[in-house]
Amino acid sequence: MTIVFDEYELDPARRELRMNGEPRSLQPQVFDLLLYLVENRERVVPKRELLDELWSDAVVTEGSLQRAVSLARSALGKRGAELIQTYPRQGYRFVGKARDGQKPPSESALRPRYAQSGDVHIAYATIGQGETDIVVVNGWIMPMRAMFRHPATRAALESISAIGRVITFDKRGTGLSDRVKDLPSHQQRMDDLRAVLDACGSKQAILVGVSEGGALAMLYAATYPERVLGLVLCGAFARMTRTKDYPCGYTLEETERLKGYIRKAWGKGASLRAIAPSQLDDPAFVSWVAFAEQEGSSPGGALDLLEMNLRLDLRELLPSIRVPTVVMQAAEDKMIDPSSGPYLAARIPNAKYVECPGDDHVFFFRTRHELVDALRWILAKERPPPEEDRFLSTVLAGRGHGDVDLETWSQEVRRFRGHAVPGRLQACFDGPIRALRCGTAVTERMPLSCGVHTGEVVRQGAITAGAAFAIAEALAARAPAGEVWASHVLVDLVPGADLDFSETGQQLAMQGRQFSLLSVHPQR
Repeated sequence: MTIVFDEYELDPARRELRMNGEPRSLQPQVFDLLLYLVENRERVVPKRELLDELWSDAVVTEGSLQRAVSLARSALGKRGAELIQTYPRQGYRFVGKARDGQKPPSESALRPRYAQSGDVHIAYATIGQGETDIVVVNGWIMPMRAMFRHPATRAALESISAIGRVITFDKRGTGLSDRVKDLPSHQQRMDDLRAVLDACGSKQAILVGVSEGGALAMLYAATYPERVLGLVLCGAFARMTRTKDYPCGYTLEETERLKGYIRKAWGKGASLRAIAPSQLDDPAFVSWVAFAEQEGSSPGGALDLLEMNLRLDLRELLPSIRVPTVVMQAAEDKMIDPSSGPYLAARIPNAKYVECPGDDHVFFFRTRHELVDALRWILAKERPPPEEDRFLSTVLAGRGHGDVDLETWSQEVRRFRGHAVPGRLQACFDGPIRALRCGTAVTERMPLSCGVHTGEVVRQGAITAGAAFAIAEALAARAPAGEVWASHVLVDLVPGADLDFSETGQQLAMQGRQFSLLSVHPQR
């Protein structure tokens, strides 16, 4: 029976060691040694036992045994010395996490299921088993079936499944998930991810956010830290477009060039070729990225997804991410500016930064072992219980301009899935759009002005507080009766909402920061 560990398969029947499906050359004695160590991985195997069991009919010196161990380590690549450890004066032990059985399902065995998120069906699939759930949040339009189709990406998923159960899904509007008529919002995408995890029975998971999928992973980790064991960001970014204070984004010319390609030549794979420039000499890879584009989305859907990403800005929310985080970045990334990774790592508390050589934007090809190492680092890291329940939330605060009924306030808050602060015109929401819609609803029913802001809040028992409340209250105090004002931080999170925002021309200076204030109106 084949033994699988990381990206390797050890096949006794064929006497093969395969890496990502490709056989690696091993001398017969070296293969026997590796197989014996893996089969007896629960203990240190003495040198005398190895000599007696493997070479009982030959004269083999201890030096020859050491040579065989060295060759076995070399066959396992960069992690060989870690996987086969020497115990002085005792022997050797294989310490990798191996499992017996067949390889995880290939593309032909992919069995997608569907989670209901509102009126939208989100396609998802699971790979492997284990106590730890690992959610792969792919970037752009990369669909599940494309991930299973290419040997390297499929092997990467299989390597991860040696650590725990892998959950992968197609974001709304892409792959096998429902197409949508309206521009999606990140609140909806967070709802979709939560629906998938609920459908899988997953209480906590490590999130792997790849490229633009990193934005969804970061927002989810900040908003629901109790459901996230850790965060691995691969080629992710805080903002897609360039500004004076963020020079690592796309220029206007670059974004217009991408839009032009989508409109005129979508389906040829050009938008995905930069994910792995190391593979461009392989005609099969070029064909595969074209398939991924075609499978992933229509041109109109791709334009909508691009528009959503162009509007997003997570910079001010990065300090709210409190889960163990690894930021991975290719040193010569061709898809995004390589300084995007260090930017994230410097602003996410206690994040570990890993720079990988080369120009592959995603870590499913030459550097997949780095991704596996990052996941193992997350699992090995002790996570002390938090002294306070800190999380990202959108806060709605009201200011009365006449008689105000707290019960009516609470009813509207519950209708939009929020949590009202007892006895006060304050509420918390897990999504900015729900908070904004609640604000417009209560100002239509009562003489109120409202302020809305997204930031970190703290829950201690029944008490919810935090800096976000003070900012929302200051906004409500500035807004005229009947209006809802929001900070620019919140507005940067709601592309796709059926809301209009108008510049008020006012600024709010609080807590050492400057906030631009916008008036919010439902689209008519």
